Amino acid sequence: MKNQTVTIKKMGINGEGIAYIDSKIVFIKGALTGEEVLCAIDRNERNYMVGHVVKILKKSSARTHEKNHAKAQYGYSLFHMNYLDQLPYKKGLIKDAISKYTKFNVDALNVKPVLEAKTRENYRQYAGFPIIYRHGQLAFGELEGVESFLSVDDLYRLQDHGINRLLKKVQDILNKHKCKDYYPRVKKGLRYVMARKFDDAYQLVFVTGKDGIAKEVTQEIAALDEVASIYYTINTSSHSSFNEKGFKRIYGNNRMTYHYDDRDFLFSVKTPMVINPEMEEAYYDVVKSLIPEEAEVLSVYPRYGLLEMSLPNTVRALEGDMNCVDDARLNADRLKETNKKFKLGDVDEEITHFCKKHHYDVALVQLFSDEMSEEIAKSIILSKIPEVIITAKNMSTLGEAIAALQARYTIAYVSGVDMDPNTPLVTGIVKMVRL
Repeated sequence: MKNQTVTIKKMGINGEGIAYIDSKIVFIKGALTGEEVLCAIDRNERNYMVGHVVKILKKSSARTHEKNHAKAQYGYSLFHMNYLDQLPYKKGLIKDAISKYTKFNVDALNVKPVLEAKTRENYRQYAGFPIIYRHGQLAFGELEGVESFLSVDDLYRLQDHGINRLLKKVQDILNKHKCKDYYPRVKKGLRYVMARKFDDAYQLVFVTGKDGIAKEVTQEIAALDEVASIYYTINTSSHSSFNEKGFKRIYGNNRMTYHYDDRDFLFSVKTPMVINPEMEEAYYDVVKSLIPEEAEVLSVYPRYGLLEMSLPNTVRALEGDMNCVDDARLNADRLKETNKKFKLGDVDEEITHFCKKHHYDVALVQLFSDEMSEEIAKSIILSKIPEVIITAKNMSTLGEAIAALQARYTIAYVSGVDMDPNTPLVTGIVKMVRL
């Protein structure tokens, strides 16, 4: 198909522009609402097409001066859009989810503006990259298609500056020692590297083949001033999660320290961490403002429990991730949070017992990696919990969770927090009250 001139009607959930060619929807990377663009069609499926911008014929006032090419778009696909224009777009994503999945009239709701991020680049405290042999040496980065390779240098704008500098040093050390990338046939070599920042210290994790990583290599990496701990895990499977295998500590701290709310919390290597501290703490502040001070709280999917331990309330929390629960319990004991209890178990099985045994004033359901199951919704409804707070990054997950409760609850509050600036993600927060 020849290049086509189209007008962008709106933006989709992944930040792409949406247009139509002969009544067929076209998703166009890098295009903004209201723009007229010349686009090339990359894929022509039965019900939709996917394309990219060849030339902008009429530019949106929301467009920045960012170059519109693959590397400028990868991982942070809204950098071509002025930041303050991203916030109404993200608010629209929340409203669209409510409108699409629920019976509520979204125009009658007082949807709050999305809380803006002060730090909009280099905010991520985590980075993870495949280790690839390229042009005669190892490199950290992502392969995009057959020809395009996105290195740490290309992706520098998302993660913390210190992570970028550290990864370059580590890359140099691996090449100095002539380390090899992973070769599936013999199941040896280096597969993946992860860097995590905790305050001013960094943790490195390597995923390797069955040969592990040489001692002289890790000793040189450990000598770097900023490195607080090094772990590795052997993983030769193409299907299993890295966390499914055991981690071996090579150097440094057993747990890393994260400072929040004037207290120190300890994180193990397997526990998911705070990616954007500034905005996660802003998210905590919004959620805490919605919970009455004397309320007894049932928290579902609390992860590592930082929010719960910053509440003055009595909290019973139910989580299915053993590593999160272990860290939450450890921190609760250390900080003498005696009114915070974290239960490990199958959430769908345990939620019924939780709600039958005790009455809660507020249910807090944080759907960062899970969905609102039928069992969770049914237990909340049958136990007649007066208030429910639902949070999610996936807007379909948020909309479906609201829909599951809409027969017995109405929406009292809607807002969003921009924990992922310059990406199409937004963290939606909805408070529902019993009818």
